[in-house]
Amino acid sequence: MHNNAGVYALGIGDIPAARSHLEQAAQATQAIGQESYNVLTNLGWVRREESDLDRARSEFEAALRRSRRHGEAPGIGYASLGLACLAADQGDWRRAATLHGVAQAFLDRAGQPCQDLEARYRNQSLADVRAHLGDEQFDRAYAQGMTLSVDDALQCARAPGAVTTEPPAGSTSLPATSAQQRNREVLVPKNCFLYAS
Repeated sequence: MHNNAGVYALGIGDIPAARSHLEQAAQATQAIGQESYNVLTNLGWVRREESDLDRARSEFEAALRRSRRHGEAPGIGYASLGLACLAADQGDWRRAATLHGVAQAFLDRAGQPCQDLEARYRNQSLADVRAHLGDEQFDRAYAQGMTLSVDDALQCARAPGAVTTEPPAGSTSLPATSAQQRNREVLVPKNCFLYAS
């Protein structure tokens, strides 16, 4: 009930009421030993509206972890959408385009269109990202996001500011073949860790 009231308040721009309802929803789900990606994601949107991007990221990442743990494609999609919008808010255009592709891929897998509120955020963010990158770069980064494996998509979502296509230190992954590496050099945004698996 509080989640729905929070979403309604968020949709009409009553951010204090949205925060209050969603914090109550979060407390209620924790009290019964549950965690809802919906509540976490909606709190992320509230934090973003309040320009608290660090807390918004924290909420979206928590929703992403929870959704991954439970295999919930819609939750991964919505959390990735939130992270895509945050990347755009911070001018990380290629990463934003890639994460928008990730979000769309997971929502497509779940057979779910964006809800009205998320569709509004998505459309504005996509327009901003496309305007900054241009059609060709946007389309390439978005398409890359649509084709990432689950693990690579999650790594990209969790790795703001990363600038490598090499495996992280201590990785036991095999080196990419020259064809795989060329593919990654062309298609992988510089802000995502991607490596051979």
